[in-house]
Amino acid sequence: MNSHATFLQHRFLSVAVALFWVLCLLPASPLATAEQSNETITVGIVGDNKPYSFDDGPGASGFSVDVLREVARQSGLNFVFRAGSWPEIYDAFLRGELDVIDGISFHPDHAEKVLFTEPYHLRQTFLMHNTQTPIGKISTIEDLKGSRVGLVRDVYYRDALAGQGISITTYDSLYSLIRALAFGWVDVIVGPRLTLQYYASQAGFGFLEIAGAAPFGELSNEDFRIGVLKTNQDLFQKISRGLQQIPQPRIQELLERWREFGGNNLNKVTEFTLTPEQRRFISETGPVRVGLMRDYAPYSFESGTRIHGLSIDVLNRISDLTGLQVIPVEGQWIELLPLFRDGEIDLLANMSFRPERQTFTRFTQPYHTIPNVAFTHDPSLRLETLDDLRGQRVALGSGIYYEKPVRAALGDNARIFTTQDAMFQALARDEVDVVLAALPNGNFWIRELGIPGVRIAGELMLEGQAGEDLRFGVRPGLAPLADILDQALSAISAEEMHAIESRWLGASVDRQVAETGEVTLNAIELAWLEAHNSQLNMCVDPHWFPLEGIDAEGNHTGLSAEVARLFSKRAPVRFELVRTDSWKESMRAARQGKCDIFTMAMKTPERSRFLNFTEPYLEVPTVVLGRIEAPFIERVGDLRGQRIGVVEDYAFAELLQNRYPSLNLIEVGNEQDGLRKLQSNELDGYITTLATASYYMQELGLADLKVIGRVPADWSLSVATRKDEPVVLGIMQKLVSSLTAQERKDLERQWRNLRLKQSVDYTLTWQLLVAGVLITALLVHWNRKLNRLNKDLTDANERLARLSVTDDLTQLGNRSYFDQEFRKSFQWCQRHNSGFAVAMIDADHFKKINDSYGHEAGDLCLKTLANTMREHFRRETDRLSRFGGEEFVIFASYEDRNEIRNRLERFREAVANACSICDGNDIKLTISIGLATGIPGPDDSPAEFLRQADQALYQAKENGRNRLEARAVSS
Repeated sequence: MNSHATFLQHRFLSVAVALFWVLCLLPASPLATAEQSNETITVGIVGDNKPYSFDDGPGASGFSVDVLREVARQSGLNFVFRAGSWPEIYDAFLRGELDVIDGISFHPDHAEKVLFTEPYHLRQTFLMHNTQTPIGKISTIEDLKGSRVGLVRDVYYRDALAGQGISITTYDSLYSLIRALAFGWVDVIVGPRLTLQYYASQAGFGFLEIAGAAPFGELSNEDFRIGVLKTNQDLFQKISRGLQQIPQPRIQELLERWREFGGNNLNKVTEFTLTPEQRRFISETGPVRVGLMRDYAPYSFESGTRIHGLSIDVLNRISDLTGLQVIPVEGQWIELLPLFRDGEIDLLANMSFRPERQTFTRFTQPYHTIPNVAFTHDPSLRLETLDDLRGQRVALGSGIYYEKPVRAALGDNARIFTTQDAMFQALARDEVDVVLAALPNGNFWIRELGIPGVRIAGELMLEGQAGEDLRFGVRPGLAPLADILDQALSAISAEEMHAIESRWLGASVDRQVAETGEVTLNAIELAWLEAHNSQLNMCVDPHWFPLEGIDAEGNHTGLSAEVARLFSKRAPVRFELVRTDSWKESMRAARQGKCDIFTMAMKTPERSRFLNFTEPYLEVPTVVLGRIEAPFIERVGDLRGQRIGVVEDYAFAELLQNRYPSLNLIEVGNEQDGLRKLQSNELDGYITTLATASYYMQELGLADLKVIGRVPADWSLSVATRKDEPVVLGIMQKLVSSLTAQERKDLERQWRNLRLKQSVDYTLTWQLLVAGVLITALLVHWNRKLNRLNKDLTDANERLARLSVTDDLTQLGNRSYFDQEFRKSFQWCQRHNSGFAVAMIDADHFKKINDSYGHEAGDLCLKTLANTMREHFRRETDRLSRFGGEEFVIFASYEDRNEIRNRLERFREAVANACSICDGNDIKLTISIGLATGIPGPDDSPAEFLRQADQALYQAKENGRNRLEARAVSS
């Protein structure tokens, strides 16, 4: 029995084994096939390689990622992406923690362990340099000797450079590589053009630019392949087949789509439309007070009598899009933040998000992000964490978002300053060891103060805060405005934002050059000059006096000639004038390579294609000219529908067309041509500089033209150099940097102090001897005429100053007058505990008058209204202004609220009873009035009074017009 059982056991085992082999030989079941096709494969991608591969949170994206997804679809695999820096993913791949690695280039050393697919993409490698310290022309690898070259660690061409004796520093990511170049730790970096440009732009490093293709021969082209370890042959075969099955046109289609990330979609303009509720909110809110730091260059800073900067340009663009009216409030951060917290300021620019600020702030999205770095004289200091600053005397701004953690880490060694200027003065005097500041802001002050030997020790990195995020803060009472601002920020096109950033974050002064008036050229620059016989061919605008021009004898004259003379004294350079007949011809000569430099040119996107630009050395106001009868304009938008002249190929023609596409710009040949066409009514307005307008109006005797407005941007004049000669840019930048503050002031003073000068022809001396008495009498008469003309010019300038705050049509104060006087009047009432009244007045159905009787009749009605207003409001404390169009504002102090109301009622009735007669037509006009009154308390703001008056005006219109509605503002 036992033997039979043993037999049965053996028989069963034999059958089981046979059945197992039969099953193995059968075709796979559908379930098994499905399981195999859903095989999950981990793929390593570089997480900061936009637009090829990146992971910003929601998932992996980019050209390479799309190709990998196509491979997965073709091969029946399921890819799971793991993002990291190249060293991280490569090491994980070699350890077997990743099945596949993307973007790997073939290298014999790698081939010992890795199987490579065929390349699915080839991209060229480029050099990037800092335009503050240009590297010069690099034609061979040998040319890189003596320069510090930055690379991403383990990049495929590293060994080739090291073998040539090149000084190499490696970094874990492109993010770190870009910062190393910006901070001056390396002289040049190597990588793909599109990716380098993207990360430099994202970081706000406008001074980092592509220097040219990398001269690495075959290594210049980086091959994108997919890599699999040799231990996984089956997976490699599947991926290779999947890649081969993707049609080449499909890969090209994906590439073109992602190339748009770096350029082709920059011109796309986001549609921007406010809802009716948002428009009503903007209207009811009225002008908003915006806090702007006056010493935070290049984001907001005071220059002359105006405040400039990147944040101001962004704010102006928002104002254009939304119609939001802005009243700037300038000050130090330590002054502005309490004002904003107390509700006296409605918006605050350059504000970083902090959780503790949410109690009194509604934040917009960031409009710019900048790194904060440590400036120091100490060559050994390297900042990675706050602990590295222990024992150092560290300066930082009061109220800055990182003040608390720095104080906590450094204690008494954290020195708090209320102004940026004072911080860097302390660094110059060695009173502190380190200054923490935003990179562009610090560079500005180092240049401004001429502090030598300053280096960047590293970036201040705090947990959860990669850099300083610049936002607009909105007080909670205006919370809907934050959403409106976010919409407007999103509507600013990438091209517009790039233009703004380029203007303020472009190439700046070499930090090694102080304002000593001295220039030291390096060996490369001297060699270039020697090879070119120390000559630079120079183009100018022949008809742009007094800034520059070519006189009757063919000589270069004007301010730019003085600049060229200063430059020739400081460097072994001869400037050879290329004579042209027009600015258009000069630009054509530049494109043809006939000009090495322009002594005076403004940077624009179009010109940047073939020219490089130094930092600006002169700023000249831009004005709008009109005929003597033309009304004063409040903003450029008021010119829509009119014929506006601008010289052909001038910078502002391009910039205005981009910013104000609805303007009807008409190009003219030169300044004289434009002014004559304006005088002869062929143009309605003419945009030019204040300097050239003053000169040619005087030269041509055009007394019937006047300045009717300002364009909210100045001509920023630089030296422009040929794009294909970067060494020339370095030479000219050093020369521009050498201009001292006094020399720059002298240049500005020259065009501002324009006067008629007597010229005596000494070749006529013999005639003077013959007819001495007659000529003497004529000279006396001529001198008197000149004196009279100069007096007339002085009087005209004084009238122009008055006109700048006077509405041309009504002779009441204009918007500039309102901005100057409104807050003063409010503060006087606040100090004296007196009543403050604001009345907003609007002409009822004014459009119907214009449509029915014409604009001449409408103007006559507004004059009648203004005259009636003057008759009823004559007290010393009464302030009258035309707010815009048919809207007026009266603001005054009062003792009796009823008395001010009664005066306004009498004024309203007088307007209704007045009659304007135009072309035999009797025209009746009525007005609606919104009044806000109250005694301002310490926490009140003038904007609140204006807002309440505007809401009362709205109510008066809703209730039937030709009436007064009043509101009390309670403290």
